[in-house]
Amino acid sequence: MTNANGAFTGRQAELRFIADCLRGTTPRSVVITGSAGIGKSRLAREAVAQAQDAGRSTCWAAGTSAAQTIPLGALAHLVPVSDTTSSLFTLLQRAVFAFTGDGQARRLVGVDDAHLLDEVSMTLLHQIALSGTAALVLVVPSDSPVPAPIAALWKDALAHRLELSPLRQAETRRLVHATLGNIVTARTTEHLWRLSRGNPLYLRELIEAGRVTGRLRIRDGVWHWEGGLVPTSRLTEVVQAHLGELGAGERTALDVLAVGGPLPLVRLLELADAEAVAALERRMLIVVQRTGRTALARIAHPLHGEVVRARIPEAARGRLCRLVAERCCAPPATDPLRVGVLLLDSDQPQPDVDLLMDGAEQALARRQCALAERLARTAIEGGGGFPARLALIQALHWQGRSVEAEQVAAEATTLIGCADDAGDLAVVRSLNLVGGFGKADTAATALQQVDLDALSEPVRRDVTGARILLAYLIGGVRDALDLAGPLRARTGDPSAPGSLVAAALATALATSGRFDDALATAASGWAMLERCRTATAAGWSRIVLAHAELLALELSGRIRELRRRATQLYQDCLSGPEGIDDAVSVLHLGQAALAAGQPRTAVRWLTEAAACLGRLDPVGLRGMCADQLVQAHALLGDEQPVGETPSGAAPGLWGGGHAQLAQAWNAAARDELVAAADRALLAAAEAAESGQWALEARALHVAVRFGGARRVADRLRTLVALVDGPLVQTYALHAEAAVAGLGSQLEEVAGQFERMGLGMLAADAAGQAAAAHERAGERRGAAVATARARDLARSCESPRTPALAGLASTELTSREEEVARLALAGLTNQAIAERLVLSRRTVEAHLANVYAKLGINSRVKLRAALGRGAAAPVSEPGSRLARPPHDPRPRHGRVVGTRAGAPAAGSTAGTGVNRPAGPVAAR
Repeated sequence: MTNANGAFTGRQAELRFIADCLRGTTPRSVVITGSAGIGKSRLAREAVAQAQDAGRSTCWAAGTSAAQTIPLGALAHLVPVSDTTSSLFTLLQRAVFAFTGDGQARRLVGVDDAHLLDEVSMTLLHQIALSGTAALVLVVPSDSPVPAPIAALWKDALAHRLELSPLRQAETRRLVHATLGNIVTARTTEHLWRLSRGNPLYLRELIEAGRVTGRLRIRDGVWHWEGGLVPTSRLTEVVQAHLGELGAGERTALDVLAVGGPLPLVRLLELADAEAVAALERRMLIVVQRTGRTALARIAHPLHGEVVRARIPEAARGRLCRLVAERCCAPPATDPLRVGVLLLDSDQPQPDVDLLMDGAEQALARRQCALAERLARTAIEGGGGFPARLALIQALHWQGRSVEAEQVAAEATTLIGCADDAGDLAVVRSLNLVGGFGKADTAATALQQVDLDALSEPVRRDVTGARILLAYLIGGVRDALDLAGPLRARTGDPSAPGSLVAAALATALATSGRFDDALATAASGWAMLERCRTATAAGWSRIVLAHAELLALELSGRIRELRRRATQLYQDCLSGPEGIDDAVSVLHLGQAALAAGQPRTAVRWLTEAAACLGRLDPVGLRGMCADQLVQAHALLGDEQPVGETPSGAAPGLWGGGHAQLAQAWNAAARDELVAAADRALLAAAEAAESGQWALEARALHVAVRFGGARRVADRLRTLVALVDGPLVQTYALHAEAAVAGLGSQLEEVAGQFERMGLGMLAADAAGQAAAAHERAGERRGAAVATARARDLARSCESPRTPALAGLASTELTSREEEVARLALAGLTNQAIAERLVLSRRTVEAHLANVYAKLGINSRVKLRAALGRGAAAPVSEPGSRLARPPHDPRPRHGRVVGTRAGAPAAGSTAGTGVNRPAGPVAAR
């Protein structure tokens, strides 16, 4: 497959394997096989083109059904015209000579669809392979019979058989990114993977269909798939070609499975002909899997199901949906959601309201909010009362349609039938007001009107959790902890307060600096999550619990655990349906990367999160995401405008001071350090006002990095007693060492940050240590600290901070550049001295200067420090330079047919390795 620039990508390992087979004085032929659309022909063409670029004489042909009856028909353009009238024996002899000649001409022959060649052509190819004077690259499918002359090539060890497998998920993701050329949302790559199943042809056609139909579009620099697949005529033709000719019975069976999804085989046979089902199974178009005594039938490839379903006429679709619902999913059905959807799409005029409500609640629990909206609205049309409207409010809220949700909530107040109805509505409505409008005060008023004593225990838990969450938003940490009161001791008891209570408490504890308590509370909240009364409470619990847990890990300095947990939450999200969790999970990855000092990685994830939140933001995360994206850009020296907090944001919930810190880093990017420190102090003041001591400490430390240590050292020392863990202690030590101007203490601080995984903070402390040493006249100490700061900065994607920007210049002199180039090429110090007519001591001095300026301590790190690829080898007396060996086996293909007792193509047996003949000179 080609990427956005037209370059081949996706099968690099296989391409290297073929190149190794063709390389050398006795090249080996390769037969590429695999299923339809797997990329066989594209790989073969690329291999032949690569050989031609390397100077090898090549030719290309393709077998066709039309030329199969004509001797040498597919190869006629490669055989002299005068020879075509000779006998078959003579024709074959001269054709072999035409291809091989004196052993130098046409050394590589590529043939696509070799199984469609005539017998004479196949015999010719076998003779060419047997002679060893030319190599073949042949393409044959794995799902069709292979003629004996072609199969004999690998059976007789004349060729390697390379069987291509579907691309793995990670490779598919890289191929999608390379093809589109921009950031692609995680959900989009997951969607394309699930539909294509690693088939490059299907993947290419899906991307093209998405672009044509507008399903795949770019917004804010991010590609995103919106809605279901709309097959284009081109995609439909590709799939129908793979399906082949279908009889009426076979098409009916596929239609039933396309509409009804996986079905018990016994039910499928009630709606479709048994012989047709068996024929489809033999052709591997459907798969029957047995679990115990139950056999489940499904369409083998998900894309086939999408195309078949799209081709069914609307009238026939409604009838099929009704039949499948009645025959295969009739009560006692275990999946009311599936039955409800089938009835919605059927020709049945009035679906059962109770069944629709059961389906809507199940859809909400599975986070399929658009489907829940359909079911709830249909239930309302059928006479559903308060429960249907409550489900509709939640479905609208999680789709970011807060205004519509509030309108439905106003209607639902007239249908309240009991105290629990009032409690459920208050929870759903208050959280919609907070997330959609940022109206915490109005939401709190709605909750206060609910009589807790009149509620059942499950509803009381959700109402209490929402009240504590709002108390934290309005009054800060102290109000939340006071309201929780005796519940705090019961968060470890799964029968007690509920996940929303645990989520609010964990957030308050994390931001106040009680990290172990926060993590323990979050763990109990995760255990209680399934017991929420409403999907809204469950959704908010899930998001706030993740936020609290990750914040506790970040603020306590447990960066490695932070990144591991953020990655785990991201992977868990992709296993579920699309929704707000997509934006939240990639936002977590961006926050973790930013905390770990990886600003470029943070920009990638935060850009995706911002694009997702631009479409859907029911919990008010957009403002915080935008602020952190500004900070990540500023750390790369790229100033970005800081927008106003959106009206639907809940800044208190997601941690105070983000906007101020974004402006602080923007000021630092402009080298306005006094203004930057002032902004950091404002962020610290906002956090302190709410009792968020850990957030205050983080903001104060930012001021230290901007040169404001004297202004914050005393307060940081005070916060050591209020905030748990070693990170704030290190903040305070950093401030004290900066005030004292002691380079050695600043280096110790850098070491502490580095051990925590905070590479950027370590780089800043080392940079400040270098400046302190320089002021004290300690040039050696300054050089060592500078080297360390630059080495740390490179591991952090080379950020631009005030401390790093102030380091001494690393520009190499022309002589240092020359010495470094020769050292990079592998020459010893003595050889460099002889080449440049210098003394060995002078070469060593130049290298020492290079290492000091680049912040490295060995030749091993020289290539990365200079930012270059591999240098061309420079020969020196007494050395043998050879191509380094590598494993030729492709990652996505299986190789069979290697000659017994002989090394495989690309084997390192008998090859030279890049080692000097004499002793290695001192480095």
